Amino acid sequence: MSGTIPLFLKHCHKLVTLDLGENKLHGRIPTWIGRNLWSLRVLRLRSNVLYGTIPMNIVNLTSLQLLDLSSNNLTGSLPSSLGNFSAMVEIQNNITSVLHIETYYYEESILMTTKGSTIDYTTILSLVTCIDLSNNHLSGEIPKELTKLLGLRFLNLSNNHLTGRIPEKMGDMKILESLDLSVNSLTGEIPSSFSAMHFLERLNLSYNNLSGKIPTSGQLSTFDSSTYVGNKGLCGMPLPDCPVYQTPPDVRVTHEDDEKLDKLLEYTSIVVGFVVGFWLFIGTLIMKQAIRFAFFRWIDKANDWIYVQFAVKLAKLKSKWQTTT
Repeated sequence: MSGTIPLFLKHCHKLVTLDLGENKLHGRIPTWIGRNLWSLRVLRLRSNVLYGTIPMNIVNLTSLQLLDLSSNNLTGSLPSSLGNFSAMVEIQNNITSVLHIETYYYEESILMTTKGSTIDYTTILSLVTCIDLSNNHLSGEIPKELTKLLGLRFLNLSNNHLTGRIPEKMGDMKILESLDLSVNSLTGEIPSSFSAMHFLERLNLSYNNLSGKIPTSGQLSTFDSSTYVGNKGLCGMPLPDCPVYQTPPDVRVTHEDDEKLDKLLEYTSIVVGFVVGFWLFIGTLIMKQAIRFAFFRWIDKANDWIYVQFAVKLAKLKSKWQTTT
């Protein structure tokens, strides 16, 4: 099939599955899909030549549990409203279904690529919740609102131009079985919350710009190096060990301690200066005989002069005292 998505489909209000994948359809994804096909549970448009942005009103498809727009030429950012798909938000207490689906629906057959292979979902389609936007030209950050889809089992955003950090709360998506964020430009560390995803069977974070130590608890300890290859800043098992950094001791010096230290240094420098100067002076006297003799002659003369001055002053005081009496 070629051309654009057929317009007559806009009147199929009770349509449950729209699978136009692996064709030669071009043009934009029409907004009437989100406006008119409110009964859709499966929207599969993969492997066409569709372009433009993902329509914002696609989240009006509250029953949608499988969205596959992969391998097209879609651009723009991921709508934050993707986190509002009602059928993918809640985790059920049992494993039967995120939604109750009529018996006839089990007769549908959907091909979906996940976990690195193509699977034919025929009788277990009611268990599937999936978003696949891989192999497009999407850019910007992964919206944190996406982590509200707690009932999502498969998420593939690989081979795009996504930037920024992996949302910290992505680990809240505890029933994720497959997560592929490879071949993007994501930065920062792998969130430690990933350790809480106990159902995760396939993880691919390769060929990004991630850094830091790889968390080792939970399911993360079961993946091999191919999961993380192409991230030069990542380290730790199963990649080479992280470099060991010696953390400097935590020295806390108060303002008062600083003042005491300054005073101690000042007094020490005075004492050291006096001692050094004194011994330099004494050493000079000892080593230089002429200087030593001159110094003691000067002391003798100074002593005589002081004695004479004292005697004269004393005589004047006695004379003045006798006159007054």
